[in-house]
Amino acid sequence: MQNAIDITFLLLFLLFPCFQLTFQQLSSRTERAALLELRSSLGLRGRDWPIKADHCSVWNGVQCRNARVIGINISGFRRTRLGRQNPRFVVDALANLTLLQSFNASKFLLPGPIPDWLGSSLKPLQVLDLRSCSIHGPIPSSFGNLTNLTTLFLSNNKLNGSIPASFGQFIRLSVLDLARNELTGSIPLSISSLGNLSFLDLSSNGLDGSVPPLIGSLRQLQKLNLSSNNLSSSLPASLGDLGVLVDLDISFNKFSGPLPPDLKGMSRLQRMLLRSNLLGGSLPDALFSSLTQLQALAINDNRFTGAAPDVLFLMPGLRFLDISGNNFTGLLPNSSLNSNFSDGTLNVSGNMFYGGLVPVLGRFSVVDVSGNYFEGGVPSFVVMNASLESNCLRNVSRQRTLEDCSSFYTAKGLDFDDFGKPIAERPPPVPEKSGKNMNNIRVIILASLLGWVGFIVVV
Repeated sequence: MQNAIDITFLLLFLLFPCFQLTFQQLSSRTERAALLELRSSLGLRGRDWPIKADHCSVWNGVQCRNARVIGINISGFRRTRLGRQNPRFVVDALANLTLLQSFNASKFLLPGPIPDWLGSSLKPLQVLDLRSCSIHGPIPSSFGNLTNLTTLFLSNNKLNGSIPASFGQFIRLSVLDLARNELTGSIPLSISSLGNLSFLDLSSNGLDGSVPPLIGSLRQLQKLNLSSNNLSSSLPASLGDLGVLVDLDISFNKFSGPLPPDLKGMSRLQRMLLRSNLLGGSLPDALFSSLTQLQALAINDNRFTGAAPDVLFLMPGLRFLDISGNNFTGLLPNSSLNSNFSDGTLNVSGNMFYGGLVPVLGRFSVVDVSGNYFEGGVPSFVVMNASLESNCLRNVSRQRTLEDCSSFYTAKGLDFDDFGKPIAERPPPVPEKSGKNMNNIRVIILASLLGWVGFIVVV
């Protein structure tokens, strides 16, 4: 009996590779049939996927491992003439590719909605790239079943509806790009649970509401773009917990209130774009003193007030600074920075800065100081093409009127240099007409009249 069992195991051991090889061959045949079906439904050209050639070794964009298909890349492929007549999002054959890990169809037209089965039938999928495919309709909630996803690109389509709360199930997701669609509603709170997320772009949609208060739990996040939406309320202090964030863009929304001092925790930030919101109040000095790696800062077209911190103009790595269109006032820092480059951009236009132009302007090759109250001459360190109009500068065209400049400096308790005119050439102050002076003038006029009347009577 024991010998019979041993012989059975021996036979199974010898035959197992044959069974395994047969299974692989059957699976390979099934997958080839699925690829041929996909080739037909998408109208792919024979030069990319030739029928008689081996799909694993010859077909463009098909990646195999052990004769099994694990990746398909048809990005930028062209359809046949027949396929171009009626392009559709028909990829049902993908369901038979049971080991598929990556599907990239970016810039390949797939007009139509995302099929609901895709989220439940492609569970091994790790990378899905459907950028610029003319997809429309809502995002299926079944997408949350793709728990192996690490990269999801759905940008530049016509997706509408809300972002499914099931996205919080993407526990391995590192890249999420839903930009340039027609998505509405609020950012789901479940987004805050994506602990491995390093790239989040929800820009250019119609999202409203506030930023999830626990956004700071995305400790691996390096890029956050929420620009061009209808987001409102104040900025959550938890943004300061994004210690490895490099790029922040929340421009063109309706955020209001002051900047939280906690933002100083974003110590690796290189680009900070907050333009065109309703943010206000003064800028905390300590905030920007901590952002030592900042290279670009745009806070233009908001409601900030008070003095602009000197550190903004003195950061050695800052090459783009735009604080225009606010209510900043005061003097620019009268100091220069030991820096070898002068290829940066500075825009402080549309504020209420005053005083003279200072050497720190020499750091920048593009300068716009228009729409302020700067006075005095234009020093040589200011670049030739600088925008200087609507100030109180000497020997420069298109400046403010004398009355406007004098009124501004008088209100500040300061003297205005009257566009550089010597004191002797300045118009004398007009004496104030008091009631006593007017009475004296009346007496003189009356006495003169009486004298002339008396003279006429005598004659």
